[in-house]
Amino acid sequence: MENLLLIFACLVLGFAFKQIPIFPKDTHKGINTYIIWVALPCLALIYIPKLEFSVSLIWLVLMAWVIFGLSILFFKVMAKVFKWSRQTEGCLVLACGLSNTSFVGFPLLEFLYNSKQPLQYAIVCDQAGSFLVLATVGLIVAMNYGGDKPTPRVIFKKLIYFPPFIAFLLALLLVPFGGVEKLFLQINGLEQIGTILENVLIKLAAPLVTLALFSVGLQIEFSKENFKLFNPFFFGLLFKLFLAPLAIYFLYLLVFTEKNMAFQVGILEAAMAPMVTGVLLAQEYKLNPKLGGFLLAVGIPLSIATVYLWYLFLN
Repeated sequence: MENLLLIFACLVLGFAFKQIPIFPKDTHKGINTYIIWVALPCLALIYIPKLEFSVSLIWLVLMAWVIFGLSILFFKVMAKVFKWSRQTEGCLVLACGLSNTSFVGFPLLEFLYNSKQPLQYAIVCDQAGSFLVLATVGLIVAMNYGGDKPTPRVIFKKLIYFPPFIAFLLALLLVPFGGVEKLFLQINGLEQIGTILENVLIKLAAPLVTLALFSVGLQIEFSKENFKLFNPFFFGLLFKLFLAPLAIYFLYLLVFTEKNMAFQVGILEAAMAPMVTGVLLAQEYKLNPKLGGFLLAVGIPLSIATVYLWYLFLN
């Protein structure tokens, strides 16, 4: 109950503070900078090196790629049926084809399981899945619908300048040692340094949950004009919150031998709200910005309830 109240408190406080005229308008940008440049890299360095490799990790990564591919097909068909513009179609693919696996996914999983154990799987879904899709295929889709031509150089720069991805690569190098702490345990005279560094990483990553939810609350917007977009909005959330996780559920039934933690985390991450960064990318290329904002405003609070229902179903 305490964690559930924390989720709603952070969202409500973020939304409420945004309504105060004297409150700085771009506060969420500073918060997001800390999350992206400090908290997420620290989280990667803490948990990824401690993962035991298994085939299930591959399916966690593929979850994001499968959903994005399905979203392209689904919204292409829906766009033809309802005669949506290319801008609307592109916005739906980028927003609802990608899951909010970190900003909403991490705190929600921690609440549901009352443990940080799911985060070691969630960060794989996020870094090697959602983020990598966004930075490669997602960027290509945005440029395509926005009228630009993507180049390998642009895509490479997006990847190499993204701190969580760099931390993800460094964390992979630490896998054979079992993490920062265990690495220094193998060096005579430096045993305590490893423990100190591990504790520093943990403390730097600790504010992630509250800051991420507060930032999301700051970015929630409601407008009467948004309800004119009900048709694409409805099918966008129908795909994101129900059809996408349902497809992953049936896929995982075929490839997983047991319904373990990785099985559940993969499906729950697939059921998360539309991705904030995906919407920002769509808005950058002028792909129906109002629809993207509406999807976030309703999709994030609604996903808390729908993900909880998925959790009950899986358990």
